[in-house]
Amino acid sequence: MAMAAYLYQGNAVAVVFYGIFAISQLLSPLLPAALVIGQSVAATRLRKKKIYCVDPQRIMTAGKVQVLCADKTGTLTRDNLEHYGGRCIDPATGKFVEFTSDLLATDRLFQQAVASCHAVADLNGQLIGNPVDIEQFRASKATIDPQPEYLDAIQTAPDTNLGKIHVVRRFQFVHARASMSVVILDESTGKLHVFVKGSFERLKAISSARSVPADYDEACADLAREGCYVLAFAHKTLDTADPARVGEFTQDELESGCDMLGLLVFKNMLKSDTAQAIAELKHGSTRTVMITGDTALTGIVIARQCGMIPENTRVLLGECKTPADEIQWVDVDTREPVADIQPHLAELGSDGFSTTELAVGGAAFE
Repeated sequence: MAMAAYLYQGNAVAVVFYGIFAISQLLSPLLPAALVIGQSVAATRLRKKKIYCVDPQRIMTAGKVQVLCADKTGTLTRDNLEHYGGRCIDPATGKFVEFTSDLLATDRLFQQAVASCHAVADLNGQLIGNPVDIEQFRASKATIDPQPEYLDAIQTAPDTNLGKIHVVRRFQFVHARASMSVVILDESTGKLHVFVKGSFERLKAISSARSVPADYDEACADLAREGCYVLAFAHKTLDTADPARVGEFTQDELESGCDMLGLLVFKNMLKSDTAQAIAELKHGSTRTVMITGDTALTGIVIARQCGMIPENTRVLLGECKTPADEIQWVDVDTREPVADIQPHLAELGSDGFSTTELAVGGAAFE
């Protein structure tokens, strides 16, 4: 460029054009073709490893990924949950009864709740709906009447003597509420019942305090630590027996004042190749993070099973009721509160990484 400026005696236009010409000679006209060929070769090599890429241009972007965030259900674990059992609450004592894997051996109201509180539909003999709802309905061994008198009609299992259940009104599951509810007509008694299903935290908040066992939180936490998916059910009987009047009530009015019924428990099993995939990602210096709508304790169990959290690693759980509250940290193994997490995070293992992992609830993350 200095030579061009000298030769052209300060002609600015000539110098600029000469500079552009000189720079363009540094870039090969075959560069775009070379990049495309390189992407095609990379896609072919990935295909040999059974990794398929529908957009080869993203391969170079994938090489820059340092953190991979994955959902739990359906990604790290199998798509379908497996029914594990239930634990009802004795209405006379307000205490939990023993856990049972036989749903038909549970309380009558609990069986009705499991059979009716869902949004499953029967399409030509195939159950359609949320996978959790489908597994719940299958556990009840009930069937759907193709000719309902109201919204839906549920024919309970023959050996339960529960008779037919008519779903008069249904409020679909909403993530913001973390619950759903139905109003059913018990054909054998002529009574209208409200059943509410949702997360055990949500159901505790809307149920009457006298119906919640003293060890409710501990029982739910113990199941979550086993890697279980826990749903809670609540119930109340409506004062009216007229199905036509059900439309007069709002969802909040129907769900308020319910009594806790019990817990329905599912097992969430890992996919066969999850642990290997996590190990390969870590070997490639990619950090793995789990984002799940399930309880944090269940997520921690799955993370440990798949190797996302290494063995002998301390896990601190941070939770709060609202985003404005102060985060409370607890050691998930010892259940002891931790006032300051910085010394734990600063402690390094022999591999140079921290010996402590963090897990946070939704409100704490916000």
